[in-house]
Amino acid sequence: MNSTLDRVKQGFREGRHAQAIAECEALCRQEPSNLAARRLCAKMHALTGNYTRALELFRALRNPDREDGEILFNIGACEKELKRFDEAAATFATYTDKFPNDAGGWANLADCKFQLNEFDEGLRLARKAIGADPSLAPELARSRVQRGDSLQGEGRLLEAAADYKAALAIAPGDAATLKKATTCLLESNRGPEAIELCRDVLRADPDSLTAKLGAEWLLSQMVPIWHVPMMNEQERNGAFHAALQSAVSSQDTVLEIGTGSGLLAMMAARLGAKKVFTCEAVPLVADTATRIVERNGYADRVTVLAKPSQAVQLGQDLPGKADVLVHEIFSSELLGENVLSAIEDAKVRLLKPGGKILPAAASIMVALVTGEDLAKNLHVAESFGFDLSQFNAIQPRKRPLYREDLAPALMSEPVEAFRFDFLKQTSFPAEKKRIQVAVTQAGVCHGLIQWIRLDFGNGIVYENHPSARKPVSNWQHTIYAFEAPVRLEAGSRIAINAWHDRSRPWFERAAEPAR
Repeated sequence: MNSTLDRVKQGFREGRHAQAIAECEALCRQEPSNLAARRLCAKMHALTGNYTRALELFRALRNPDREDGEILFNIGACEKELKRFDEAAATFATYTDKFPNDAGGWANLADCKFQLNEFDEGLRLARKAIGADPSLAPELARSRVQRGDSLQGEGRLLEAAADYKAALAIAPGDAATLKKATTCLLESNRGPEAIELCRDVLRADPDSLTAKLGAEWLLSQMVPIWHVPMMNEQERNGAFHAALQSAVSSQDTVLEIGTGSGLLAMMAARLGAKKVFTCEAVPLVADTATRIVERNGYADRVTVLAKPSQAVQLGQDLPGKADVLVHEIFSSELLGENVLSAIEDAKVRLLKPGGKILPAAASIMVALVTGEDLAKNLHVAESFGFDLSQFNAIQPRKRPLYREDLAPALMSEPVEAFRFDFLKQTSFPAEKKRIQVAVTQAGVCHGLIQWIRLDFGNGIVYENHPSARKPVSNWQHTIYAFEAPVRLEAGSRIAINAWHDRSRPWFERAAEPAR
C-alpha cells in the first residue's frame, strides 16, 4: 500500500498531475477506508486548483470530535479560495479555538474578516497573528493592497481606501500604500479623512517623510493658499464691511456664498442681521469655519452649510428666501470659481425678488502693459550670443503675476472688458467682442494686464488696480502676453479680441494692424 502511494506522490512531483490524481481517485474508490489515500488525493486537488473536490475530500476526512489541525486548516483554505468567506471564517474560528498558538490560523481568519468588510475585527485578528509571528505582517498587508488595487481599478475608491487603510494599520511604514489611500480618499471628497490618515501614520512613525509631505499636499489641494492673504487684506474686507453696513437691517436674513473663514458672515451678524446662512463646498474649510464662528460667539446667528449653494434646499437648509445675498467666490480672473452659475441659481431659488446682492456688479479690467523687468519674464531673444527666440513658441501666453518687483507699467487707460450686473441680469452668457484700446504712453508693449473691479453700490468700490501696490492680496494680476512685443506710439489704437466662456476670460491682439 505504501509503495502505491509513494508511486503516486512521485508521479505528481514529476509533473504527471492528472495521471497521479486519477490513480489516487481509483485507489480511494477501491479502498474507501484508506484515509491516507483520501488525504493525498485532497492535497493534490488543492495544489492543482480543484478546490471544490479538495474541499469535498477534506470534509469527508474531518472528525469534529478529534480535530486534525491540518485537515481543518485545509478546509478553511479551500473555502477561502472558493470565496466562501463566511464558511471559511467559521472554519478558521474553530481552528484558532482548537489551535490558538498557530499564527497562520489567526492570519487567515483576519483575511476572511477583511473580505467580509469587517475591518475592525480584521485588524484586531491581524494584530494577534503578527503578535504570534511578526513575519506575517508584510503578507497580511500585501493582500489588502492587492485587493485595494483591484477595487481602485474598478473605480470603487472608498472600498479601495478601506483596504489600503487596513494595510497601513498592519504596516504603517508603506509609503506607496499611503499615497494610494490618500489619493482615493481625496478623489472621494474625503480629504479630512486622508489628512487624519497621514497623522495616524506620523503618530506611529514621526519621521515618515511621505506622511509629512502627504498632509501638506492634501492641504494644498483642499485649502488654496490665498485664503490667509484674503483674510488679512484690509481694503477688500473694508469694502465688504461698508457694503454690509449700508445694506443689512435687523430683520434681514443673509445668505453668503463662499464661507472661507466665516469672516463676512460674522460681519453681517455683528452688523445686525437676524440670521446668516453661509455655504462652503470644502468640508474641511466648512468645519473650520464652524469652529471659528463658535469661538467668536456667533453660533446662534450664523449657520455654516457644508455644501455648495446649488445644493442648498429651501425649507431644509434655508428656512425661506434670503433678503441679502453676499458672494465672494471670485478668482483672480473673476470667473474661475463658477461664480456666474452660482449667482444665476441663487437669484432664482434662494433670494427674495428685489433682494440685495453684494457686490452688485463686477468687472474684468484690462490695460496695455510694459516694463523692462516684466519683459524678461515673458519673452526671450538671445542669451550669450545664442538666438533662443524659438522657445517663445512653447511658452504659455497667459501668466499669473505673483511678483510685485517686476513693476508693470500701464500704456493705456483702464478698459472695462466685461461687466456683470448681478442685480439687473438673470443670466450671463458667454461673450466675444473686439476692443479698441487707446495708447497713452509710447513704448514697447508686451501684452495686457488684467485685474478685477467690484461694485457694491452706494459708491463703495474695490479694485486691485496694478498701480496700487499691496503688501498682501489674495487676487493676483494676470498677464496676457502678445506673441511678440510691439512698439506703440501715444495716440495710436490697438485692437484686442476678448472672450469669456463663463469660466475663464481670454485676450489677444487682433490680426488687423494697429490704427
